[in-house]
Amino acid sequence: MSATKQDYIARAEAYFRDVDRFETDAILSHLTDDVVMEVPTDDVRKVGMEAVRQTYDTRAKMVRESWHGDFVFTADPAEHRLAVRLAVKRTNVDCSKVEMDNLTLLTFTGDKISSVCVWMSGENSLT
Repeated sequence: MSATKQDYIARAEAYFRDVDRFETDAILSHLTDDVVMEVPTDDVRKVGMEAVRQTYDTRAKMVRESWHGDFVFTADPAEHRLAVRLAVKRTNVDCSKVEMDNLTLLTFTGDKISSVCVWMSGENSLT
């Protein structure tokens, strides 16, 4: 059975919830082993589960709180893609606050995310 727009939206929302909870293992449970994470606005490219794990472990050391929401989804289930425009609110460990208007493009293999491409409008926490 093919995934639907709602299937992709549900997976994306669960992924962002886990990102906001800083649950690295839960975050990784949404991803394929060969996942590719890119932040073109900062020339970042990570390939594979371990590289992405390190990215989220590093993020947890610099970010105290985060919220991803106000989602606007556009899906192409036939091509296994989901685009998400979203707001991000973050408090870093130094108490500085960051608000962004981002675009994340997700590609799916089966029911998991195989590619995450984030266009960030502010300070990158995925280094």
